[in-house]
Amino acid sequence: MDLKEKYISYRKRLVEIHMQILKEFVNGEDYLKAASILGILDKNNKVVIESTSENDAIYDFNIYGSVRNGSNAFSEYINKYPPSSKVDEELLIAMKTSDIGLYNIADHAQENGIIMLSDVMKESEPIKLIDIGMSENLNPNIFLVTRLINLDEFSMTSGLTFAFAMDHKDYLLKNSRKMMKKATGFDESVAKFIAFFMLNRSNGLPVLLEKVK
Repeated sequence: MDLKEKYISYRKRLVEIHMQILKEFVNGEDYLKAASILGILDKNNKVVIESTSENDAIYDFNIYGSVRNGSNAFSEYINKYPPSSKVDEELLIAMKTSDIGLYNIADHAQENGIIMLSDVMKESEPIKLIDIGMSENLNPNIFLVTRLINLDEFSMTSGLTFAFAMDHKDYLLKNSRKMMKKATGFDESVAKFIAFFMLNRSNGLPVLLEKVK
């Protein structure tokens, strides 16, 4: 199995796990609570979604966000379904340690879906992201906010992706830190998610996401 085939296989399994988590461990009340935390629940108790990226984001938040007294739907999933294969074991470990971050696009190659990223908010080694759909339509002159699932040979996104203009770097860093400080009562990961969700609503750019069938 070459790298692209491995990516497709792992990507499909990740989507299956996400769908199972949303089906079994996220109910309507959870969805509304997540929307309220993100500030997109109106006075009539309706969720106001403005874009596809926001729709993907609220699903991601329901899976990974620790909004249930410090726990999340993903934790409930792994407690009920321990890994039954090598693929699941690798994915669940990577999902457990995943977090969102702000990334600069260092390089990308359309033919094999590889996008090299560097972390804007902390020093790290270059990250090899594979996303076939994104690489074919990506403007390299943007910042990405995404949740990375970091495997041994490559990383992939959880499906959450926000994009921002390059000239917004100082604005993004300054205001995300301010917003994180205001998000009291949440851990750093959730506070960061809230901050970049709000910044995407006010300053985000459209981004094409890969659709996995």
